[in-house]
Amino acid sequence: MNENELNRRSFFRMALAAAAITPFALKSMKAEAAACPATAPAGKQVAQEGVGMAKGLDYVADGKTSKNPKHKPGQNCLNCKYYNDKKAEGGYAPCTMLGMKYVTNCGWCKSYLAK
Repeated sequence: MNENELNRRSFFRMALAAAAITPFALKSMKAEAAACPATAPAGKQVAQEGVGMAKGLDYVADGKTSKNPKHKPGQNCLNCKYYNDKKAEGGYAPCTMLGMKYVTNCGWCKSYLAK
């Protein structure tokens, strides 16, 4: 058998390595893919920066603009435990910490907790 041929053992070794890496790659891509939506969903209560609970939690619609020292690169609403992505509409979804008001997928607040 030629060294360049794929044998059964090396195939399974490569398949196992690919399966182990895939969840990490997908999570990284999901965090980076959070593009800020242009318009809010119609008829939904949307959290506004500097108003009510959003003010107390230092919520910003674009996490990259946060001046809060707790904010770390890559943190955004899309990968936060409190972001209900099952009810997402056009890049917005309700947030438990903001009274189920809709927030952008690229937003951030100081209650951020990774999924």
